[in-house]
Amino acid sequence: MKRNPPFRNLILAIVTVMLLPNIVPIPGAEAYASAESREATVADPAQLESAIAAALLERRELVRIDYTGNGGELSGRIKDVILRALKRDDYTSYIVDSYFYSIRTLDGRSHIRLTLNYRETPDQTAEVDRQIREVLDRLVTPRMNDHQRVKAIHDWIVLRLAYDTGLSRYTAYEALRTGKAVCQGYALLAYRMLSAAGIPARIVEGTVSDGDHAWNLVRVDGRWYHLDVTWDDPVPDRGGAVSYRYYLKTDGEMRRDHAWTRDYPRADTPYRAAVAAAKEADPERAGFYESLEAALGWKWLRPEHTAATPDDLRRRLEEAAASGADGFKVRYLRGGAVRSDLERAAAEAKAAGVRAYEASFAPFGEDGAVLLEVTLIRRER
Repeated sequence: MKRNPPFRNLILAIVTVMLLPNIVPIPGAEAYASAESREATVADPAQLESAIAAALLERRELVRIDYTGNGGELSGRIKDVILRALKRDDYTSYIVDSYFYSIRTLDGRSHIRLTLNYRETPDQTAEVDRQIREVLDRLVTPRMNDHQRVKAIHDWIVLRLAYDTGLSRYTAYEALRTGKAVCQGYALLAYRMLSAAGIPARIVEGTVSDGDHAWNLVRVDGRWYHLDVTWDDPVPDRGGAVSYRYYLKTDGEMRRDHAWTRDYPRADTPYRAAVAAAKEADPERAGFYESLEAALGWKWLRPEHTAATPDDLRRRLEEAAASGADGFKVRYLRGGAVRSDLERAAAEAKAAGVRAYEASFAPFGEDGAVLLEVTLIRRER
C-alpha cells in the first residue's frame, strides 16, 4: 500500500491592524488599556520573539504584549517574528494548529493580542512525557551509547505504532493513546523520546512523491543522520516487522525520495563508516554492532553473501543440496533478471535429491540488486 503522508504545519494567521493617531482622543481608550492587562512589554523584534517563544512553551492560549518599538514596521514583520518563535522548539511548532493576532496602536505603543490553538493540551503532553519516562526506564540503560539508544527507540516506535490510514491522528499523544498516527505523530513521538533519552533530535519538514511529509534528524556520536520512523513501519502493519531502509541516512541517501527546503544540520557521514569506527574503538560492544550490521543488512554487501551470475546461483544450489541445507539466501546483483537466471541455474544444477524450489526476493539497495531467498523442496524417501 502506498501511504499518503500528510502533516499539518500550515498556521493560519489573521491580522487586524488598527492605527489610532496619538493626537486624537479616543473615548474609552483608557478603559480598554486597563481591561487588557499586558503580560509583557518589549522594545524590539528580538525581545518580542523571545516573549512569544516563552508563551508557546507554557502553552498559553492568549498572549498580550505591549510593543514600544517602531509600530509602523511591526505589522510587516510580526508574522516572521511569530514563525521564528515557533521554530525555537520543534515539538511546540508542530502541535500549534492555528493562531490569530491583532495589533492596535495607541499612545505610541502597539498592543499585540495573540490567540493560539493547539492540537495537544498541556495535560496530554504531560501524559506523553509520563509514558515516555515509563518506557525509557525499561528500554534504555545508563550504559547504553548513542547507537544503542537510537536503535532501541526506533524499534519500539515501529513495533508499537501502526500508520493511521484514516489520516486523522497527528500528535504524539494520539499515537500513544490509539497506537496509530500519520508521519507527524511518528516524528513528534520520536523527537520527544530521543530528546528524553539524551539524543539531540530535530523534526524535518519536507515532501515526498505524493505530498508533504515529516521525519527526524538525529545526532549520533556528534554526527547528524536522517531517521524516518514512519517509512520504516510496514503498511499494512505487520506485527514484529521492522524495516531499516530509512535508518540513519545521509543527505545524499535521503534525497533519492525525500526533499526539504529549510536549513537543517548537514548529514554527510555514511552511517556504515561510523559504525565501523565505533566497532573498532569499542570492542566490548562488538556483539551489539554485529547484530546492528545484520539488522541493517550490511552483511549482504560482503562478497561471500553476493552472487552476480546464473553460474553463481547454480553453485549455491548445488552446495545447499549437497550439504543438506534447507536453502540459501544471497544478494543477487542482476535483480531485473533474477527469475530467468534462477530458472537457468536450476535447470543446469546437479542437485541430487531436490525435486523443486521456492524463491522470494525483494529490492536491496539502490543498484538494482535483490535479496534472494531460495528454499529447496526435496524428494520424499
